[in-house]
Amino acid sequence: MLKPNFKEKDLGKVVLYTTSMGIIRDTYTKCANVKQILRTLLVKFEERDVFMSVEYQAEMRQRMQSGQVRVPQLYVEGQHIGDAETVERLNESGELRQLLKPYKSMASTYTCQTCGGYRLLPCPSCNGSKKSVHRNHFTAEFVALKCMNCDEVGLVKCHNC
Repeated sequence: MLKPNFKEKDLGKVVLYTTSMGIIRDTYTKCANVKQILRTLLVKFEERDVFMSVEYQAEMRQRMQSGQVRVPQLYVEGQHIGDAETVERLNESGELRQLLKPYKSMASTYTCQTCGGYRLLPCPSCNGSKKSVHRNHFTAEFVALKCMNCDEVGLVKCHNC
């Protein structure tokens, strides 16, 4: 199996793997803290929510070369920076600011008006139901099929983000 080249895929990007599942408060709080640090530094970053995407979970497992998915994890240009403790330590020492200086952008303060900053929208084809209804050409009945345009939770990436 060909191993994906994350450095190529994430070229020019700061990527943060997080979770939006708030039931595990410690993990959720750590994710929120790292996001706040990045926002404070005015860094434009791509958030990949492993709770909302099986694809991101698999990607995390490949990157970490582990069966476990531990978030938050920060990557710059495909290079692993670390978890919440590492990011906080680098931030306190000032190293994080220097490391992320090329990614500083005033656009990071802008919230997308289409998705509200979530970067995901309900699928326009199935309205988030994950079902696509088509007429069966052999009978007068309609057939519900799995929508091929959205992910496993009925969402698509925001076209404006």
